[in-house]
Amino acid sequence: MKGKGIVEVVEPHVTVLSLPSDGFRLEDGGFLPHVEVAWESCGLERAENDNVVFICHALTGDAHVAGRHPDEAESSGWWDGIVGPGKAIDTNRYRVICANVLGGCKGTTGPSSVNPATGRPYGSSFPRFTIGDTVEVYRALLRQLGVTHLAGLVGGSFGGIQVIEWLAAHPGEVDRAVMIASGAALNAQALAFDIVGRYAITLDPRWQGGDYYGSSQGGPDTGLAQARQVAHITYLSLDLLNRRFGRKQQETWLAKGKDWLEAHAAHFGTTFAIESYLGHQAKKFLARFDANSYLQITHAMDRYDAAEKYGSLEEVCRRITARLLLVSISGDWLFSTDQSRTIATGMLAAGKSVDYSHLDIKVGHDGFLTHTKELSKVMGSFFNDSTRDVPPEKRRKFAPIMKMVPDGSRVLDIGCGSGSLLHLLRTEKNVRGTGIEIVYDRICDGVADGLDVLYDDADDGLDIIPDHTYDVAVLSETLQTVRKPRELLERILDKADEAIVTFPNFASHAIRLLLAFKGRLPVSAELPFDWYDTPNTHIVTLKDFRALCRKEGIEIKEIRAESDTFLGRFFLKLGLYNLGATRVIARLARATPYCALRTKSRPS
Repeated sequence: MKGKGIVEVVEPHVTVLSLPSDGFRLEDGGFLPHVEVAWESCGLERAENDNVVFICHALTGDAHVAGRHPDEAESSGWWDGIVGPGKAIDTNRYRVICANVLGGCKGTTGPSSVNPATGRPYGSSFPRFTIGDTVEVYRALLRQLGVTHLAGLVGGSFGGIQVIEWLAAHPGEVDRAVMIASGAALNAQALAFDIVGRYAITLDPRWQGGDYYGSSQGGPDTGLAQARQVAHITYLSLDLLNRRFGRKQQETWLAKGKDWLEAHAAHFGTTFAIESYLGHQAKKFLARFDANSYLQITHAMDRYDAAEKYGSLEEVCRRITARLLLVSISGDWLFSTDQSRTIATGMLAAGKSVDYSHLDIKVGHDGFLTHTKELSKVMGSFFNDSTRDVPPEKRRKFAPIMKMVPDGSRVLDIGCGSGSLLHLLRTEKNVRGTGIEIVYDRICDGVADGLDVLYDDADDGLDIIPDHTYDVAVLSETLQTVRKPRELLERILDKADEAIVTFPNFASHAIRLLLAFKGRLPVSAELPFDWYDTPNTHIVTLKDFRALCRKEGIEIKEIRAESDTFLGRFFLKLGLYNLGATRVIARLARATPYCALRTKSRPS
């Protein structure tokens, strides 16, 4: 692979779609007699077209995803941090295509385009379209370019909605897909913001019902500016707004003089920096976007609901054949973490391949555009597979677990780390597994290995995992680190038929001797932490574990006690497991609840 760099010159293209005699038919019943699509391409082109990654842009984006245009001195692509040589979507390996959306104002046919029937801009006569229609326009373009199958499909926000529609409507066309800060439909809060924005435009007298092109009054700039300001608030997290602006005053406004400040205040204006910032964003937006396109695209996005269109989210997930990566962002008001998690749960219930990662970057929805360095790692892992070699010491550690897991079973590894155990189970026992992990770098390592890894905290109840989905759940060296180990044991046996639990035994002879003679907690290979920074929040012994299982009606089907010392192995031979074991491996299953057994034993 060549070093990381930027895409060089990218030529904009406009392609006229080859349409049947009755034009391009829309899902709502309308049609377009003529469709042009603006698109750009960069990266490695192959005659077979078997390496194409298509990117669906965000709401007000365009086809210029990476590189610079011929008349530019510097790169201006909106995703230069993600797309390029040696980057997450590596143009040394993939050909990347991005097209402006149907109804847009950046070269693809939209309300500002000329209607062939009248010779004037469509304006109010532009037909309503759907997310399904936007996908069909992309597919028609790709067919004309000789592309019938995609190596990858990527979209953030509005682009992610197009991704899920594509995957559900056309199973088998995509190998890998990524949805970032997106979902299967907008939630009520996101709908509310869009509705307010559209009202701001349509109530502007200069909108003129959508037929403002060529008007001496100009277009509905006031309404469009207000719509952009409302929307832009939702793109940033509360944390970011407070850090960047808080209640700061705008110094340049304060310097404008008394007369200007009094006139500004007469319109209930303030000198807060946030007001100046929103005004600046609105001004920039007016220079590059069309009000009718904003109305049409947001209306199509708001109406889309994948679950409603296909009967249920479960059916949507059942139709998807691509390996799917979901990414959520902290502080996102538009597409919450729960929306990504819900899709992940649906994919698992349907038996499909899914990865889910969370970016804890505290900047909100626009993080996928502004924090590409953080996003790059998981996306690069997803698109650029790596190979691994599990070290001998880890193989030895996992050997007892490997023996307990049946060949060809479904395994859930809770606290999977970088996925070494799942890797061994997959390669040596034909196991299909899913990992749960909260450390971002470890998730990326597992994803790079082709494993299904989900961001989730075991203490939160594993709600992302559907019940009765797995044959075996593995909880390796994790039980003692969680806040509620009893509840976690209950939950993992809801998720899988059996569980394999490993934990350090705090009653081993080595620990007892250290406490007896030195009066200090041990630091060892099994417990490599000082007391003040240990992740072990609970002290568990083999006897305590057995007692808990009896109390909770959990059957210990098999148990293995291990020791790394001569004295410990001697105690184990004598049957003194609680004294000899430094590490315990137990295979568990549901049994008749202990309380029920106790009730039955009582005399009538």
